[in-house]
Amino acid sequence: MSELHLASEAVRLALREGRIGTPVSLRLIAHTTPDHGQLLGLVGRCLDLACEWLGAPPLRLHATGGVPTGQISTLLRCAAGQTALVSVGSAAWDPLVHLVLVGTRGILAWEPDGSQPSAAADPAPAHPSEGAETLLRAVLLSLQTHDVVDVSQLKPLQKLDEGQRSPAPRTGTAKTAPAPPRPVDPPLRQAVHRRSGPTPPYGVLLVTGAHTHQENYAEAFAADPRCRLVGLTDEPDLPPRRNALNEQLARALSIPLLPSLDEALARPDVHIVSICAQPERRARIICRCANAGKHLYLDKPLAASVAEAGEIVEAVCRAGVYSQMFSQVHATPAARARLALDSGKLGDVVAVHCDLFFAKGPAGTADLAKPRVETRQPQQFEAIESKRELFNVGVYPLVLIRWLLGRAVHKVCAVIGNYFFREHQQNDMEDFATLILELEGGVTATIAVGRTGWPSHPAGGVNATYLMGTKAVARIDAYRPRLAVWADEPPWSAPRRHPEDPMGFWSSTQKEVSAPPKRAWLVASDGGKEDVRYFLDCLEQGRPSDVSAKEAAAALEALMAAYESAALGRAVALAKPRGARD
Repeated sequence: MSELHLASEAVRLALREGRIGTPVSLRLIAHTTPDHGQLLGLVGRCLDLACEWLGAPPLRLHATGGVPTGQISTLLRCAAGQTALVSVGSAAWDPLVHLVLVGTRGILAWEPDGSQPSAAADPAPAHPSEGAETLLRAVLLSLQTHDVVDVSQLKPLQKLDEGQRSPAPRTGTAKTAPAPPRPVDPPLRQAVHRRSGPTPPYGVLLVTGAHTHQENYAEAFAADPRCRLVGLTDEPDLPPRRNALNEQLARALSIPLLPSLDEALARPDVHIVSICAQPERRARIICRCANAGKHLYLDKPLAASVAEAGEIVEAVCRAGVYSQMFSQVHATPAARARLALDSGKLGDVVAVHCDLFFAKGPAGTADLAKPRVETRQPQQFEAIESKRELFNVGVYPLVLIRWLLGRAVHKVCAVIGNYFFREHQQNDMEDFATLILELEGGVTATIAVGRTGWPSHPAGGVNATYLMGTKAVARIDAYRPRLAVWADEPPWSAPRRHPEDPMGFWSSTQKEVSAPPKRAWLVASDGGKEDVRYFLDCLEQGRPSDVSAKEAAAALEALMAAYESAALGRAVALAKPRGARD
């Protein structure tokens, strides 16, 4: 019995029990077919399963990859707004199935038996259903046109006359490896005359206070013996609430609140500025700090628009200062992915798949009868009770993929939804997104990100990356290896809602409501301090960060293309960087 068959039967059983609420999104990776010639049948079958489990007919589909490379990835949007990311491939290694079905009140995740050889490979069905035939036709058309196909307007392949059939891709068994990457062109090819890094101790100035990620960054800087927190400052004429939150963090850290940003930047004992201003005002502050000659530690994402990101890159290059945006590339899972890639055991990477969900917030309150309608250029990114989660979470895998593969993003197709939270819906902010990226050299990347609610994971949320090579696959799960704890203690329960932070965004508010930690799974972690340590190492050693403002700007460009794609309902090509080679 095949792995996919076992998983699908388990999903049907769980759905009958109704334990995860309404299914809204599926991530399925099925590298189970014995040869390339069965890929098309497998992708049709998997997409048909997706529609069955999501309980909705297909609406639009985008596909990348192809038979010659041994993998096909698809992004499906259903008529009621649900999504499915389905990636299939031939098994050059043991058959692999990764399945995560996201519901409004929980998640189903297939856990294969790692102690035994994988189940038998999955042959394509001899008699595919009519739905699978229609979806297969959509895949073929999308692979040919390199764009989104309206599935609702198609007929099954078996109902077409021979003259109407789309030509099928090659079905040989030899894999075509992607072209080797060229060095990634920065968003602006401008000479950088970087000054020598200062020597410790470093004076750190904080811009913007509580109820931002500054709570975490400040703690990391304060914990490093090379640093001293000089004070906290911000722009003038801010709303009273923001002023009060700035005072709150300064008081908690026992550092002075400096009333003038310009005067604080003029201090000779300030070497580094950690900037966590809201995205809408972030760019102008970063540019002021760069122009003052200060080195920059930046909250993510970089700015509120691609144009603003370009201004930041220009200011940083002109000033010759060091910059780094916070990311997850210096955490342990990213290091494991890098080791797998550098080992050479994977062969040529043909695809990378990333899932990153934050298991926070009181889910189950969104109105699914109102599918999200996206705008091409978001104007607001944060509110007290919600954030744009593609913007907030999606930046992490985008930076990771670029950091791992060194390949620029050429095209983005995205579907964005409101599945979980009334607060996000009321503020016109998405809580979930699925993306397919076409990278230079023909590599495919897929991303599923969002905030899925407190009960959706035993720990912080699904966090997995798959590197699909021509020789092997690397699975990096942030919660494996782990220590599982079974003990005579009360089961975990969600914290009470904080009136200023119902989603549980900030560490300070969670302390105020005495939020209990999830302790069923224990993994080694140093709380995110490794990113700050890396930045300080760069300063001390006089070398640029690998997540500089230029890299941050490239990730932002892909994010904004995703919003445009979701608004237009089609794939969006990214503009070539200035000076990029054809």
